[in-house]
Amino acid sequence: MLLWDFGDTLVDERFMRQAPAEFPDWSHAWNKVMESCADDWNLGRASERDVFAEMSRRTGLSIDFVERHVEACCRSITFHPFTWRVATERRLPQALVTVNPDSFVERIARPYGLGDHFDTVVVSSSEGTDDKTTLCEVALDRLGFGGGRLDALLIDNRSDLAEGWQRSGGSAYVYRGDEAFEADLPTLLG
Repeated sequence: MLLWDFGDTLVDERFMRQAPAEFPDWSHAWNKVMESCADDWNLGRASERDVFAEMSRRTGLSIDFVERHVEACCRSITFHPFTWRVATERRLPQALVTVNPDSFVERIARPYGLGDHFDTVVVSSSEGTDDKTTLCEVALDRLGFGGGRLDALLIDNRSDLAEGWQRSGGSAYVYRGDEAFEADLPTLLG
């Protein structure tokens, strides 16, 4: 069983930092809004509309402009080529387990067909928790996984989340980039 993280594991997570020509300081403003809104947004306590309104307030850009730019950013995601290829080969039953907001489902998961590549997609905002171990447990439950947690490998770029899964009895791999993953894959999946 494979449990895949999304941001900075399957994709380059910086896609939301792209600045439109009309507002070169987008990245800085986005980071400031995320400092105050990301936790609530990732837990489903705030909606994208709330975040867009805060971005509009901070920047003076219209909410419609913010939404259009967010949509453009979501259409320009760069997948890590080797890692994405392995994920789409579906070598084992697998889940996408991610800490992400409501926008992830409509603006990323559906348009990129993530449901076609993963047996289940577990998103923190839908589950009301950003605890990665709990999200992994939800994925295993949805898939009817009856094996031991040691047979469930979390692939995540954050060592703290990988270590948390390991403390709960699971297996984990700390993702360090496409080249390192390619080199390590034979020992991970045999």
